[in-house]
Amino acid sequence: MANTNDGKIILIDTWSSDISLFTVPITVRKIRLWSATAGEKLFIEDANGNQIALLIQETDAKNVTELDFGEEGFRFNGLQIDVSDCTGLAANDLAWIYLA
Repeated sequence: MANTNDGKIILIDTWSSDISLFTVPITVRKIRLWSATAGEKLFIEDANGNQIALLIQETDAKNVTELDFGEEGFRFNGLQIDVSDCTGLAANDLAWIYLA
């Protein structure tokens, strides 16, 4: 499966290269990570390469870690994922980004 965007929810399931989601300001309500292995890390950056969010699957495999910004969400200056900064993410791992 390839990364998809249905307008309000972005599914990320391909981790083979960097992912540029938005280069303009965007409001995010929630970021969720489902990882198959404990210890995996997902770093989210803004359009300038500043790390703005980190999700870590600390102890349990096959579980969901969630970062919730509430109903109003939080406005970021773009969104991208530098895959080389992430740890352990592979084809069986998923991330969802919920837009406001």
